[in-house]
Amino acid sequence: MRFPTYGQYALDVSGNMLEVYATGAWTRATTEAAIEEIHALIPKFEQQPWGALLDGRRWVLTTPECQNRMAESIIHCIDHGLTRAAYVLDAGMVKRAQLERTYPCTTGNYQRHYFQSYFSALNWLNDEGFSPYCSLDAPPDDRW
Repeated sequence: MRFPTYGQYALDVSGNMLEVYATGAWTRATTEAAIEEIHALIPKFEQQPWGALLDGRRWVLTTPECQNRMAESIIHCIDHGLTRAAYVLDAGMVKRAQLERTYPCTTGNYQRHYFQSYFSALNWLNDEGFSPYCSLDAPPDDRW
C-alpha cells in the first residue's frame, strides 16, 4: 500500500457547521495550514455556537507534534463557539486513540463523539442543533 507523501484536507462551512475532510499522513506543514484556514473560517459563525463534522476515514495519522498543535487549535475553536464535534473514522482504534490525545480537558459545553457512518455523525449533530441546512441569518429559534 502506498500513501501520499503528505496529507490533504478540504473545509466547508454550511449552516452552523464546519465540515473537515482529511486524507493522507499529515505533516506539520499540513497541520499548520489546516489550522490557519479553520481559524480564518470561525468569524463566519458570527459568535454563535457551531459544530464540526470531521471525516477521517482516509486520514493516515499524524506525529505527536501535530497532535499537540491540533489540541491547541481545538481549544481555540472551543473558545470561539465550537460546542460539538463528530468524528467519522473507520473501525480500527488507532486513529481514535491518536485523536483522544487532542481531547481538551475542559469543563465547558464541548462534546465529542465518534462514528463509523457519516450519516450517523450528521444525525447526532442535527439532534444537537447543528445542521448544514440551517440559516445563520435567521433568529436562533427559527434556524431549523
